[in-house]
Amino acid sequence: MRSETSFVLDGDLIVVDAVVVGPSGRAQLRLVLDTGAVLTAFVPGVAQAIGYTSNDRVAWSVVRTAAANERGYIAQLGHITTVGFTVPDLHVVIAELGHGIDGVLGMNFLSDFNFEIRPAERVVLVERIAP
Repeated sequence: MRSETSFVLDGDLIVVDAVVVGPSGRAQLRLVLDTGAVLTAFVPGVAQAIGYTSNDRVAWSVVRTAAANERGYIAQLGHITTVGFTVPDLHVVIAELGHGIDGVLGMNFLSDFNFEIRPAERVVLVERIAP
């Protein structure tokens, strides 16, 4: 299966739309596609809106940003839908990220796919890797 998804540029950042689902809700987000991020992450306000608190953590975490080291936690997300695919049970970091973003789409989501970023066309092509 293959998907073609448009993105917007926020400065030099590639931003894609996503829907995340937790134990008590869902939220629409704008995530920065970040191939340098090991884990997908979003801010605490989003986590709270869909029913997560630090009591739901599977581990504590520290996120290193250009501005600071932010303490947070890792939770197991119900599911995330973005770039044309839905992935269940993804581990996500919940932490303040700065820069006014909802979160980042990291390699723990992207590693199950082949993908191509076409900046001139503002499109991300994503293809599921066969098992």
